[in-house]
Amino acid sequence: MPDKAGSGWQAGIDRRTYLTTAGTAALVGFAGCTGGGGTDTEASGGDGGGDSSDTDSGGDSGGSGSNTIPVGNLSPFSGGLGWIGPNSRRAVETALEGEGGVNEATIDGKTVEIIEQDSETKPQPAISGFKTLDSQGVMTMVGPSSTVTPSLVEPAKNAGLSFVSPMTGTIQLDDIGGEYIWRTVPSDSIGARAQAKYAYEELEHRTMALAYKNDKGSQSFSKASGEHFSFLGGEIATEVALDPTASSYRSEVQKLQDSDAEVVSMTAATEVTGLFIKNYVEAGADEDFELLLGNDVLTPDFIEEMGADVMEGMVGQAPAPGPAYDQFAEQHESIHGKAPGAFAAAAYDAMNLIGLAFVKEGEANREAVPNHLGDLGKPPGTKVSTFAEGKEALNAGEEIDYVGASNPQNFDDTGDPLGPFSVLQATGGEWSEVTTYSAEQLSQN
Repeated sequence: MPDKAGSGWQAGIDRRTYLTTAGTAALVGFAGCTGGGGTDTEASGGDGGGDSSDTDSGGDSGGSGSNTIPVGNLSPFSGGLGWIGPNSRRAVETALEGEGGVNEATIDGKTVEIIEQDSETKPQPAISGFKTLDSQGVMTMVGPSSTVTPSLVEPAKNAGLSFVSPMTGTIQLDDIGGEYIWRTVPSDSIGARAQAKYAYEELEHRTMALAYKNDKGSQSFSKASGEHFSFLGGEIATEVALDPTASSYRSEVQKLQDSDAEVVSMTAATEVTGLFIKNYVEAGADEDFELLLGNDVLTPDFIEEMGADVMEGMVGQAPAPGPAYDQFAEQHESIHGKAPGAFAAAAYDAMNLIGLAFVKEGEANREAVPNHLGDLGKPPGTKVSTFAEGKEALNAGEEIDYVGASNPQNFDDTGDPLGPFSVLQATGGEWSEVTTYSAEQLSQN
């Protein structure tokens, strides 16, 4: 049985606390969609901590003119991940309008104008939005989320229209990205390795069970965690899919208790996870197995909703802040009067990289991202962290190494970045860092 007072549940009491600093948003705001937040309809993949009260519908927000470059933002402004769209919008605006931003420095005297489409967190509206953006002549786009990305891979290739997603973690893209398909968040397979390593190496558990919301994104993360746990030498006892429409998960909790698992990888949206934890505590299952939570619930609001006593000692993982996070957060707060939300830093990086691809291409066209995005974050180029710095270096004939707010943004051959992940623990009503795994550690078997 897990001992909440022992090294497993309370390890690292000297760690930094992030709840009251910008670092909380950093640690919970950059992972790919693995479960969704807000309401639990149609969510797949993802991080949480979104501004659910700030949800609104995306629509056309401008077009192109002779002195503007049209770029799309195909994000969820409604549906289960509807809180992500506003976070992405504000971050893109920060990249455009902030100090050293794309529209301040300009691209050959031209500025970027964003045209928004709401994916509604559903594949069909996302396909429709993609077609609309294509017909309006956008050069590339920011987005979409894990829920809809697999449905857009072929349309993107067929149209020769790229996207750079700040919110897609699904492992379905692990081997098919690059050229027209890019993301500025690590694959779920990387975060899952951090979870599995912590469970096996630090908590010293040898038997894991998987519990996930019944959608592809949540299943993607939990199964990846289970696979790496097995690779390390552990055993998967059982797995349960959680119906998001269920009024109780008592039978699922009982199945997990009967499996004799020592730890459960739990990946679901906030409402599913909240109900599961309620039933978990009611059944006394917290005396039988530990929960490792998905990063969609690693938010101050979730602790407040569930109660600090209930959450005490629970653990999850999220990407650690990128090298340029602090300067991004400062500009974001200056422009918008609030700290960045989930996926914001990755959206900021996506917009900066798109702008730099245009600069390297010599003009803003649809070939700029396929031709150049993968080369903009590679050592040993000149390190830059803003569009203006990158533009200056590129115009001087230098290669650049863009170090981002969310990740270093050094892409592999399939358009995926690597980055460090931190393990967080709920202690005294706050999420606090226990340990951090480097990108190098997570890229090794």
